[in-house]
Amino acid sequence: MASGKRVFPGRADVKKIRGEAMERNKRRFKRFDAYMSVKFTGTESTSVKGIGLSRDLCCEGLKINSDKSLQAGTPLDLEITIPDDPKPIFSSGLVMWSKSSEGTNQGYDQGVRLLNIDPVDKFRVLDYAYNHWLETKINDYADPENAQEW
Repeated sequence: MASGKRVFPGRADVKKIRGEAMERNKRRFKRFDAYMSVKFTGTESTSVKGIGLSRDLCCEGLKINSDKSLQAGTPLDLEITIPDDPKPIFSSGLVMWSKSSEGTNQGYDQGVRLLNIDPVDKFRVLDYAYNHWLETKINDYADPENAQEW
């Protein structure tokens, strides 16, 4: 800006920027990549049974990656195992969506809404997820190659 004048975006540009930001931030809660073992069993059908790995966890639900494709609307009983914690967490859940995971032979991803989870257990899961996320962020900045000079 050689002239010293500020240049403001036009109305169309602002709408585009807001639209892109809203698309990126349409989720209501922070998501955490926290990997935990999740056993699931269908509450209406015992043939729905499996084990998966949690990903993308928030206070309302989680994404489970497994070798099973589950139907949206399937109610589940869940047993979530936090690493290095001997006491599993039990909850019920409802499959909100299911799709093939990206990549070849990567199984299926299911979005599961957590239902009937004890508040203390919910805190345990979220505490683990937050601390795992925080640890990875700290490690990102602890790398001397990424450090900025003062």
